[in-house]
Amino acid sequence: MKFDFCSKFLLVIILCGIVACDQQAEQRTVDLTVPVTVQSVETGTIESIVTATGTLRPVREAQIMTEIRGSLYWSKGSNNRLLAKGSEVRRGQTIARLDSDEWVVGARVEARKLAVETAKRTLKEQETLFSRQLATEMNVENARKAWADAEANYQDALIKIDKTRLLAPIQGVMSELADITQGTLVTPNTTIAKIDLKIPNAQIINVKLGQGIRVSNYALPEEVFEGEIVEMDPAIDPVTRTVQVVGMVDNPDLLLRAGMFVKAEIVTESRQNVVLIARNLVLRRRNQKVVFVEEEGRAQQREVETGLEDRDRVEIVIGLDPGDQLITSNYETLRPRTRVRVTGDRR
Repeated sequence: MKFDFCSKFLLVIILCGIVACDQQAEQRTVDLTVPVTVQSVETGTIESIVTATGTLRPVREAQIMTEIRGSLYWSKGSNNRLLAKGSEVRRGQTIARLDSDEWVVGARVEARKLAVETAKRTLKEQETLFSRQLATEMNVENARKAWADAEANYQDALIKIDKTRLLAPIQGVMSELADITQGTLVTPNTTIAKIDLKIPNAQIINVKLGQGIRVSNYALPEEVFEGEIVEMDPAIDPVTRTVQVVGMVDNPDLLLRAGMFVKAEIVTESRQNVVLIARNLVLRRRNQKVVFVEEEGRAQQREVETGLEDRDRVEIVIGLDPGDQLITSNYETLRPRTRVRVTGDRR
C-alpha cells in the first residue's frame, strides 16, 4: 500500500509540473511582441505592360539617283563638313552636284533666256502696232506663240540644269551612301544615297490599335520614346507564334536610327487612382491572398483581391483602403492578432 501511495503522489507532482509549464509557455506566447514597420496605403496609377523586342525601320525611304552623266561632288552639311552616312538633311537640301560641261552647254540656258526676252519685246511691239491698226491680229498671235515657245524652251533648260543638283526629297538621315569620292564620274541611274525617317516596328501578341508604346535602346539608357500602335497583322505567324505589330514613335532629335534593336513596352491597360502596394507584401494563406495591417498594436489579417500588376506593385481591388497601416516587415510569420510594436517612423 505504501508503494501505491507514493506512485500516485509522484504522478500528481509530475502532472502539476506539466500544467505549470504549459501555463508559462502560454503566457510567453501571449506576451510576445513582434517589431514591425508600417506605411500608409496610398493610391496611384498602374499599367499592364507587354514587353517585346523589335528592330527599327524607317516610315519612308527616298532613293536619290543621278539622271545625267557627270563628275559628282558631295555638298557640305550644317557642320561645314562633307555629307556622309548618318548626316542629317532637310527637305530640299542639296546632297551633291554634278559637273557636266556637256550637259550645261547642251541646255543653252543663256541663249534661251535671251530668246525669251527678244520674243517678249516683239510681242509688245506687235500689240502696240495692232492698237494703231498697223499690224494684224494674226501678227499678234504669232508673236504671242513665239514668246510662249521661247519661255517653254527656257524652262526646259532650267530643268536640265537642275538635274546637276541632287536634292533631298524628305527630311531625315543619310542611311546609305555610295562609295563615291569627290569628282568621280557617274552615269545615269547611279544610286548615291537613301534617306530614311526612323520609326520602329515590334512583334507582340494581344495588343490593339491605338495602344501606347514606349521604346528604348541600350545605347540610350536615359531616353524613352513614346508613341502608339498603328498597324497589326490579322494573322499569327505560324513559325514564331507572334503577331506582327507596327508602332510609331516621335523621334524629334533623330536619336533613333534604322536597324537599331530596341525594347518595346506596349501599355495594354492603365488604371488611375487605385490602391497600390508592393507585390511582395501579398501572402497566400489557405489559398487566399492576404496582407497584414496594424490596428491598435495588433496585426490584423486582411483577405484581398488583386488586379493589375507590374514588376514591383499590385493593385488591391478589395481589402485595403487608403490610409490603412500596412505592415511592411516581419510579416511573413505573423498570425492574426499577434501583438506588434511599430519601429521607425510611420510612412
